[in-house]
Amino acid sequence: MRGFAGRDPRAAEELYGRFASRIYGLGIVMLGNDAAAQDLVQDTFVKLWRNADRYDTARGRLETWVLLVARSLAIDSLRRRVLESRSLEALGPPVEADDRPGPDDLAATGDMAARARRAMGSLSDEQRAALELAYFGGKTSAEVAEMEGIPVGTAKTRIRTALLRLREALTEEHRDV
Repeated sequence: MRGFAGRDPRAAEELYGRFASRIYGLGIVMLGNDAAAQDLVQDTFVKLWRNADRYDTARGRLETWVLLVARSLAIDSLRRRVLESRSLEALGPPVEADDRPGPDDLAATGDMAARARRAMGSLSDEQRAALELAYFGGKTSAEVAEMEGIPVGTAKTRIRTALLRLREALTEEHRDV
């Protein structure tokens, strides 16, 4: 221990070789996981390094002192965990981000909805019906054709033409804004 206190690297290696596995085992038993046990080994040797001059052979064996330092640090770690968990409990459950749209989003959505209604108004009745059945009703072109009593090709043409006209109307109106 005198060599360790004198910052002798060989003494540090010897001390580490003698006690690291026992400190690690103590950490596993007290703290319950590998990472915490590894941290305990590191923290113990840092504390021993800083307080090496405090070791007194008259007060006990080196092994006892090293393991008491490790035990003390493990207890401190457990206390921190308890305090952290109590602090988190006191805060209550995490506040979820408010995913409701804000005023800017509502205004933009309202504007877009008004533009879409105007654009839908520019379609013929047949195009609007085919588009509403396909996109809002979830119908296939064959189902639209059957419901409207028209050929499938005509239903597809009406849906496609309606989409093109909507895009064109929305693009023109967006440029005007």
